[in-house]
Amino acid sequence: MTSRVDRSQLVLSEATMNQSRNMIYHLIRFMKKNNVADVKQRLREMGKNLARTFYKYWKPIDIVNLSNVKDVIATIYKKVLNSTVTIELDEMKQIIRIKDPKCALCKYHYEDVGNFAGCEILLGMVSEFILLINNDSQDQLKITLNPLEIPESLSYGDKACIQVLKYI
Repeated sequence: MTSRVDRSQLVLSEATMNQSRNMIYHLIRFMKKNNVADVKQRLREMGKNLARTFYKYWKPIDIVNLSNVKDVIATIYKKVLNSTVTIELDEMKQIIRIKDPKCALCKYHYEDVGNFAGCEILLGMVSEFILLINNDSQDQLKITLNPLEIPESLSYGDKACIQVLKYI
């Protein structure tokens, strides 16, 4: 007899990222081969779906605003990816830069995937997670994040992944 594991138990477990990372790059190669035009957007949608699933079982905080956004993002990365990130807030440009030298989704340089990084998924995941948290809040100081770009990635051959989001 096998025991059945439900999603709430999976959120509490530590799963290896190797299979996920490999799957993402096989998917990117498949989409490129089949001339899919919106690969980055599809990866971000995958991230949004991940956030929606996680949010059903885990909510790190009740409100996200400028005073706590860095801590909330760091907590999401630690809990979901077991990753420690550096987060910079540029209030002049209203952007957030997340730097991850050990990105779980972009561990290796992949020449054949071009300008597609697995951490596009994370742009979608983080922005959606913040949206879901703040949708439940009546606080006027809450923020919204919009994915911008991945200017550097381990999968491009850079020393770290940098994910950039715009906040409103």
